Amino acid sequence: MSEDRELVAWLKAGNINALEQLIMRWRSQAEEYANSILHDHQYAEDAVQEAFSRIYAARMALDENRSFPAYLYTTVKRVCIDELRKKKRFPELPGELPELPVDSAEEEYISRLEQLNRIHLLASLDEADRQLLLAFSLEGKPTKQIASEMNMSDGQVRIRLHRIRRKLKKGMSEHA
Repeated sequence: MSEDRELVAWLKAGNINALEQLIMRWRSQAEEYANSILHDHQYAEDAVQEAFSRIYAARMALDENRSFPAYLYTTVKRVCIDELRKKKRFPELPGELPELPVDSAEEEYISRLEQLNRIHLLASLDEADRQLLLAFSLEGKPTKQIASEMNMSDGQVRIRLHRIRRKLKKGMSEHA
């Protein structure tokens, strides 16, 4: 740990090699920690890279008498939380929507607007409703199977699906 303290002191003094040594020393452990939060290796790597960037940007505020791993893991955790919040706001939809044949530029423009509207409507659903709709519509699962997977009754699944469809239909008619 005294080596970390020396590296932090050198980093504060402007020695870029100190940052490289800290990265070499702590990157793999930090990536494992980030991956345990994000469950995606690529996002975990990006989160750790961002964490080291933030630490470098705030290097003058670092206290070399405090634990560097504590700074690092706290920063990694904050970056991961930011990433999870971003994913919640902008959920990833599975696959690409198929292109429909279009006769004119005007029809293509209208088709694109409708496609974007559908995507935004799906993204506006909460995570549970989106999973329920995708399981039923895209995966073709029966309502009884969905009910057992989501700890609901078959009737609850049917009612929620009806409400989701009504909400989506209402959203489509408002933007038509």
